[in-house]
Amino acid sequence: MNIFDGIQIPKIIYEAQSKYNGNIQVYQLGTTRKIKVDNFDQSVNPESESCKRLVWGRTLEILKEEVPELKNIFILGLGGGTVAHLISRHYPGVSITSVEIDDVMVDVAKKYFDLDKIPNHNVIIDDALRVVIEPENFGISYGSFEAVFVDIYIGEKYPDLGSSGNFISAVKKMLMPGGLVIFNRMYHSTHQDDVNIFIDYVSNFIKEVKCLVVAGHTNSDNILIYGRV
Repeated sequence: MNIFDGIQIPKIIYEAQSKYNGNIQVYQLGTTRKIKVDNFDQSVNPESESCKRLVWGRTLEILKEEVPELKNIFILGLGGGTVAHLISRHYPGVSITSVEIDDVMVDVAKKYFDLDKIPNHNVIIDDALRVVIEPENFGISYGSFEAVFVDIYIGEKYPDLGSSGNFISAVKKMLMPGGLVIFNRMYHSTHQDDVNIFIDYVSNFIKEVKCLVVAGHTNSDNILIYGRV
């Protein structure tokens, strides 16, 4: 008997090329399905055992604690829709508006992650900066949301716009008074200095900033940075 008998190996079940994300891969291992970009996990199916303990599930935990009666939320960076699925399941009737720049990613989310089955979910395919600067062009009014989740990544790269004052100020305007904003940042050893600077900077825009480090795989932690406007 081979010692490797019975060991499951993740299989690539789909690949696509995108001008924004480059090579997008969908992996399947048992009941777990993932989207990877540059070998970094972008999304996982919400039924996966790891979903609750990783950044997606921990984001939901923050929302449950901070906004227990959530009625509407704005998601910047949809990916495969993991967080949108979790939010919809926990808050029946919640209205979700998501922005995703990559139409290829949206197609993957529809085909492999049941994106179209999320009720009351409006997906805008466009640049997050354009949407928050000119929301009226997308049928959105300032002050419309109780919470905003900012999860704008390409692989492991956090776009410069996410750290700009113009962007953060515009995100604030999307929220109702006292609304909650959550930023997801990778917290690898190579990112920690940038993230710590970002935490200090974002403290100029939101109140009582809190941080939650979410352990991932080896050397691949995330940090959720959140507070109210």
